[in-house]
Amino acid sequence: MSLPAPNLDDLRFQRDLVDEARRRIIRYCPEWTDYNLSDPGITLIELFAWMTELLVYRLNRVPEKTYIKFMELLGIQLQPASSARTELTFYLSAPFPLGPEDETVAIVPRGLEVATLPTEEEEEVIFTTDQRLVIRPPRLTQLRREADFHRNYLSRLGVETFYAFDQEQPKQGDTFYLGFEAEQDLSGHILQLSFECQRTQAVGIRREDPPWVWECSIGDGRWQEVPPSTRRGERDTTGGLNNPTGRLILYLPLSMKSDRVYGRDAFWVRCRFEQRRPEQGRYSESPRIVELTAHALGAATRATHAVIVREEVLGRSNGDPGQGFHLQHAPILDLLPGETLEVEEVRDDELVFIPWQRVPDFANSDHYDRHFSLDTATGQVGFGPAIRQPDGSVCQYGRVPESGRRIRFSQYRHGGGVAGNVPEGRIQALKSAVPYVDRAINLRRAEGGRDRESLDEAKSRVARELRTQQRAVTAEDYENLAKKASRAVARARCLTPKGGDGALPPGMLDLLLVPAALDALQVGDLSKLQVDEPLQHMVVTYLDRYRLISTTLNVREPEYLGIKVQAEIVVNEYSQPEAVQARVRDSLRNFISPLAMDEGDHTPGLEPDWEGWPFGRDLYVAELYSLIQAVPGVKHVLEVQVSQREVIPSRESLPGELQAGQEGPTQPELSPVKGRMLRVPDNTLLCSLDHEIEIAEL
Repeated sequence: MSLPAPNLDDLRFQRDLVDEARRRIIRYCPEWTDYNLSDPGITLIELFAWMTELLVYRLNRVPEKTYIKFMELLGIQLQPASSARTELTFYLSAPFPLGPEDETVAIVPRGLEVATLPTEEEEEVIFTTDQRLVIRPPRLTQLRREADFHRNYLSRLGVETFYAFDQEQPKQGDTFYLGFEAEQDLSGHILQLSFECQRTQAVGIRREDPPWVWECSIGDGRWQEVPPSTRRGERDTTGGLNNPTGRLILYLPLSMKSDRVYGRDAFWVRCRFEQRRPEQGRYSESPRIVELTAHALGAATRATHAVIVREEVLGRSNGDPGQGFHLQHAPILDLLPGETLEVEEVRDDELVFIPWQRVPDFANSDHYDRHFSLDTATGQVGFGPAIRQPDGSVCQYGRVPESGRRIRFSQYRHGGGVAGNVPEGRIQALKSAVPYVDRAINLRRAEGGRDRESLDEAKSRVARELRTQQRAVTAEDYENLAKKASRAVARARCLTPKGGDGALPPGMLDLLLVPAALDALQVGDLSKLQVDEPLQHMVVTYLDRYRLISTTLNVREPEYLGIKVQAEIVVNEYSQPEAVQARVRDSLRNFISPLAMDEGDHTPGLEPDWEGWPFGRDLYVAELYSLIQAVPGVKHVLEVQVSQREVIPSRESLPGELQAGQEGPTQPELSPVKGRMLRVPDNTLLCSLDHEIEIAEL
């Protein structure tokens, strides 16, 4: 949405200029009594009114350049492109450990480049790992049952049979635990569990789909479900721990943490007896485990669409204040510790590079401070200026590099843009070999890449920032500052104790964030609506600078309702039914969406400033009839049925996605919407599920 241009003067020719001047004649010139249009004085009034209107017209057409200059005076800069992020999974050439007591590890260095395969139409897109990854053999140290957690059965395997669930009569909720060394981080690892069990018959379960749930610890007593992999060659062959031998593979999440369970610290994986579908059956007797081993097949780590440039020389200083240099690549990602500008100086009769400190401006810098500025959008590096003071003296803000000294950047990362939002399975070309690593791939699509901020977007942001005034007091302040904290935040809604659902105590605020996941929504991937911990931490850290000390802030994602529309339509005689079906689905998806679609999507009935489904806006079935009827090619709308279900982003998966090859957790069943409308709470947004459009013939 572009910022509405202010009307600097709304005077009108007849009403505000001519008529107002005529009304003042009797006050300033009472001798003038002839107000006819033929009077020369009236003619002069109309002439000057016409000239004044021309000035008003020109005034209201302030050039765009002037608007930009106003923004520069306010210190507003276009925000740089943001980089897409994803998880890269590295597979080992052989499972770890290589032997019974082997301690071999594989190390993936920080900054390792992995790229997409280039094609004739697309260039390669390079991703680099965000941190050092150590793939280590899992050390299983504990095997316990919740009913008698004080006993560790691992050392007794082979001598004593371990009953996974209740020995006499298994019941739902029975759980057994696998504990791994707390000192060896297993987050993100691909864990292979190999079982030897006593073969059992007629235990009442479906071996291909046993009634159990696997989970891992994520700290603070919390658990996250980890479905066994169903990728080719990785399917569960244990038969619910009833086959003599078998294995299953778990893709442990990066959020996994060691935790204390009943007083014992470890990285925990547990299996719980839980029947979710009638066809799974129920255990009539407990599985009996004879032997259990664990291996690592690989591990995952986070990666960013970026290219690392090291020790780039920018040039030599000429000794003048206010010098400027440009990096070869832009936009620049936020600098990490150790990434800074370096200038040559003499230390102990030797020229060495000394790091300088980046500052947003030079207002607090004196002529001794080694300060520089960096525009991440353009890659421009600047040094402090010399400014003449009112008394005629010249004040130097920031140190000036000595003449002839070389200037370089120790390291920086460049990249970003929508080009980094690549689908799953595309990032697989290792730029350098890593010992014991066979291959790498992204099992999830990369998300979060956005192009550089446009001028219209900057205008809208300026309006928000001017209203906020660098403090968070009102709910609108929190919403505006949350969007400013990161471009990964597309929408924000702040619920207060008064304006919320009544569950918030005084002094607490709920800040609901909708991530910038438009690309994922366009392909039906609702899992990217999840607000991950890094984004939460970034927003909270930023808002801590502006919020009141007495305010408690809870940052989370909104509640989501998935909407499925089943419609029966009649197509015009000369329209293609398949094309009309696609247009109807697109219109419904664009309308029932937490984020606004691209500008190229023109859905009938949407306002120009549509940001997505408004928080708490009720859904009326009648407006769906109107929406579908307005789609080109639709002749009649015979019937519209609406169903809804709860959507939890962390439990959603995209059909056909390589997401560890796992079948997503069972989703709640759809329930029909009864009546003419669906009530939507204030903290809830609507999102589209798979709509069904049927073609009828009359």
